[in-house]
Amino acid sequence: MLFFAFLLLFIFQPAYSLIDDDDNNNHQQCTKDSCASITSSTYYVLYDVNHGEGFNLRRDVYIRMANLIHTLREHKSTDSNWVLVLPPWGPLYHWFSHNLPRTQLEWSHFFDIKSLSRFIPVIEFEDFLQLFTSSSSSSSTSQITIPYVYTLQHFSEGWGEHFEEKLEIRKCNEEPMYEKRNDNYYYGWFFGYNDRVRARQFQCLSAQGFVTVLVDFLIQNITWLDDRNKKQFVKSIMFDRAETLLHVDYGGYNYWRARRSMRYAKQLVDLGNRFRADYLNSTDLIDRTVLIDDWTKMKRHHSQAMGGPYIGIHLRRRDYIKARPGYVPSLEHAARQVCHHLNRLNLSLTFIATDADENEIDTLRQHAHQLCEISSNQIYTYRPNEKVLEKILDGGKAIVDQWICAHARYFIGSYESTFSFRIQEDREILGFEQDSTFNRLCGDHEDFSFSLNMELLSFQFTTFDITISIVLLIIALIAVYWFQREPSSSKSDDIKQTIRNFRIDNVGVKGTGASQEGSFVDRMIHSNKKMVVFYGSQTGTAEDFAQRIAKQAKRYGISAAVCDPEECDMEELKRLIAIDKHLALFCLATYGEGDPTDNAQEFYEWLRGDERDLTDLHYAVFGLGNKTYEHYNAVGKLVDKRIAELGGVRVCELGLGDDDGNVEDDFMAWTTIFWQNVCHKYELVINTDGASMRQYKLVPGPFSVDSVFTGEIGRLKSYEKQKPPYDARNPYLAPVTKSRELFQKDCLRSCLHLELDISATNIKYEVGYHVAVFPSNDVTLVNRVGELLDVNLDEIIALVNVDEDAQKKFPFPCPCSYRTALTYYLDLTSMPNTQILKEIAQYATDENDKTLLTLMGSYSEDGKIKYKEWILDSCRSIVAILEDLSSLKPPLDHLCELLPRLHPRYYSISSSAKVHPTSIHITAVIVHFETPTKRVAKGVATNCFKELYMRHQAIGCAQHKEDDTCHLPNRLPIFIRKSSFRLPFRFQTPIIMIGPGTGLAPFRGFIQERHFFKTQGKPVGETILYYGCRNRAEDYLYEEELNYFIKENALELHVAFSRDQEEKIYVTHLLKDHGAKLWKLIKEDNASIYVCGDAKNMARDVHSILIDIAQTYGNMTLERATAFIKDLTQKDRYSQDVWS
Repeated sequence: MLFFAFLLLFIFQPAYSLIDDDDNNNHQQCTKDSCASITSSTYYVLYDVNHGEGFNLRRDVYIRMANLIHTLREHKSTDSNWVLVLPPWGPLYHWFSHNLPRTQLEWSHFFDIKSLSRFIPVIEFEDFLQLFTSSSSSSSTSQITIPYVYTLQHFSEGWGEHFEEKLEIRKCNEEPMYEKRNDNYYYGWFFGYNDRVRARQFQCLSAQGFVTVLVDFLIQNITWLDDRNKKQFVKSIMFDRAETLLHVDYGGYNYWRARRSMRYAKQLVDLGNRFRADYLNSTDLIDRTVLIDDWTKMKRHHSQAMGGPYIGIHLRRRDYIKARPGYVPSLEHAARQVCHHLNRLNLSLTFIATDADENEIDTLRQHAHQLCEISSNQIYTYRPNEKVLEKILDGGKAIVDQWICAHARYFIGSYESTFSFRIQEDREILGFEQDSTFNRLCGDHEDFSFSLNMELLSFQFTTFDITISIVLLIIALIAVYWFQREPSSSKSDDIKQTIRNFRIDNVGVKGTGASQEGSFVDRMIHSNKKMVVFYGSQTGTAEDFAQRIAKQAKRYGISAAVCDPEECDMEELKRLIAIDKHLALFCLATYGEGDPTDNAQEFYEWLRGDERDLTDLHYAVFGLGNKTYEHYNAVGKLVDKRIAELGGVRVCELGLGDDDGNVEDDFMAWTTIFWQNVCHKYELVINTDGASMRQYKLVPGPFSVDSVFTGEIGRLKSYEKQKPPYDARNPYLAPVTKSRELFQKDCLRSCLHLELDISATNIKYEVGYHVAVFPSNDVTLVNRVGELLDVNLDEIIALVNVDEDAQKKFPFPCPCSYRTALTYYLDLTSMPNTQILKEIAQYATDENDKTLLTLMGSYSEDGKIKYKEWILDSCRSIVAILEDLSSLKPPLDHLCELLPRLHPRYYSISSSAKVHPTSIHITAVIVHFETPTKRVAKGVATNCFKELYMRHQAIGCAQHKEDDTCHLPNRLPIFIRKSSFRLPFRFQTPIIMIGPGTGLAPFRGFIQERHFFKTQGKPVGETILYYGCRNRAEDYLYEEELNYFIKENALELHVAFSRDQEEKIYVTHLLKDHGAKLWKLIKEDNASIYVCGDAKNMARDVHSILIDIAQTYGNMTLERATAFIKDLTQKDRYSQDVWS
């Protein structure tokens, strides 16, 4: 029984952990003409599996053997060149095209050998034969001898009570598959090459455990003594029945590297893509499933892929009807499930990969038509003609089936089928949500309307089709209303046009709207635009820079389009060269661990593909990053370099903005050089007219009450009737059911614990994820703006882009009141950039005020000094500027156009969904300080938290005096952002957490989750926390909870109190003191390291200390220690969640 438990765990369980890989240390493909040469240090490992095993399990065994080779190549005791020989595909019992040749098929029929070789060196078996026969004889039919052949077998006594790895040469449990002949050599199947291959020695090897149990065995048996007692090198060793041993680190780093390397042969991918495009309206660009050719440079994230507008189903019937009768649905029940999911997801197309015959498929179609009126041409299967099948064979057809299913918007597999598992792995690699991937067909006795192991009962589909329907319906209803009512003023035509043009930006979903009609190049040609500015933005800064560049272009007589690359077909870039004096500019932020922003991800992946041609594309790139992070401006650098490699013509050198310094200053300096280069190249002259060029025009009311936004981030009235899926464009209004102060009463600072209720939703989260909160501005600040500018804040207005072809029609959801815009949409607390000061200077009536603003808005040295002194160092917001410059009275509509958007604030979730499945916890220090101008500055979001907490206290404390915790709900708009900052896949892996202050937040969730699994009887590794605060008696967060985990033996805690003694002690001091122990955990026990907190100082110091520990206790040079720590990052064993 124990054996079967391990078998299920390591073979049949689908992998859930996908690791990003950025390994450039690629291996070359091994052939008889390349790196596979017969030397004393090159060894070849061959393997085979039980002949009854299927195509997909054989692929799974390859991953095991590939990781064996990888481990051998990295083994400290050998620098030998280990090469894996790929076993030819022999006859498989479930390949039913018996008239086709099915033996001795090379892997290149089905897989990209070059891609496999990027993980380990591999060689086709035929090339292996040629290599050895050519070394001994000129005859291609010469027989080769494999020194050792072992048949792996299980121990006859079984596994026993405990997991144990062991090997032992034993008598064969079954009749040996290799026979010894008169010449004293052994002969057997050898993939059908039995006339050309023999073995010197054959034995049965009882094996138990992971495949790496063979490592020492192989290293010890790479030599043998010949008849003259002379030492000879073993060139090759073969293991038959390789499926006997288990995966090592299933679902871990190298598992996914091996799996990612298994790219399919191009001819099969092309067939699958052609079928998707022809029958299922599915292409990679539309579906967001672009893969670059070199998988080692690929970074994919869950929720990145959208998938084609169809359901993919794997329906296995033949042998499964007998083997798993309770889990194979009847054709009618399968049709019923198809109808259910099509209706739930608002889709109309289905693709089925199946071993069912045509009669059964026709029967299923008939049932579907009767149940939900689906026509037969809406349910597809891939049935190649005989000519194609003869070329690709059954294995090729299986891969095409899997490829099409892998790209579906929603996939439903068969119970415990390796075919389904391979599809699920492909979907993980493509970047699909797990909720759309890990689903299965239900047997007739099961109710498919409920979640079965993997299915969410929600609208987690982000379907393109329903989006368009909703948008068109909204537009139609609004248009009908406005056309039927009597015009109330001369402005009626403008208002009607405004509403008719009301687009995707304000309904919070993506679709085709007017901004999507035709390609972006066609729209540019139609509107006589020469320049396009693409932005990759996570917080809005890059988008703001893109808008400003487009606005600056007007002064040079250039009309520019600003585009979100996610909304464009970037294949069209090449067509820009048809536009005379064209120019493509990219403002791209680097986010996370050197990643592109969400909206630039697809473009980034596409650009890195091999088959791209951007010859003569005139371009420039400005990158935004932060030098405190390791991968500073990685995206901007790569895009600039890559476009040049593809033939682009760089108009201006790469610009790099550093958010840790003054990114505004960096941007202004670069745009000065940029425009100088553009003027020189295209012989342009600046328009010296200093008048402001408005991007938006004011369209005042009247407006229908039902058309007015009141604070919704996306869809109109979305806060009144909430509908999933919830994301940045459609946040969920989460009730805050609990709030409490975490610092002690005597502490002058404040830190709050909030609990958000998600029980009414299907929102899921994991430890390490972030919760994004849309804040609102302080009411007093909003009212102050109205007072200073003498404006009725309740007036309803709309700001509409003066460029009718612009992708962005409104600066924020319109129409709305000034009060709504200032409260929910615009940033009133940040320090305004120089462009804003330059724009509003014209509205100052006092010459001194105007001169000051003009100076700070210029790029002169005096202007930069004054801007730093009067704005940055003094922490002046726009409200403070209006107060201090009394003659400054800009029109509020223009100010609303200029002010940046109020963006969500992200907080590490401080709870585990295993312990708190219906709530999300936030731990946040309240930002509150006095500026040099004696004003009180407050954090926008944390001020909301504080006011909410105070309301809770005022209303509810009488009921909760015992713990100062209040349970009265207020609501915050939220959504979840996924993160790679997560626990190891294996429970047994030790973890080292380093998080002073609120850096403790994600680790509270980590500890809760590890404790949960420990109580479930799971073998959980050491859980170690290094935490720091000022004083035990003031700001020690969650002290009681941490002590509880210590008593439960679920936590090892080390705390540094920086101000409880004369000499300050920080967590970095503790790390130095524990260097020897930490090194053992990292080097010997494969511990994972997590750091959360300040990026500028703490995280840098921790990084330096880890390098010092590697030097001191690992006896490494500085260079080697630095590389070692970097390697931990690449292997996802050293993760940071830091901020600056």
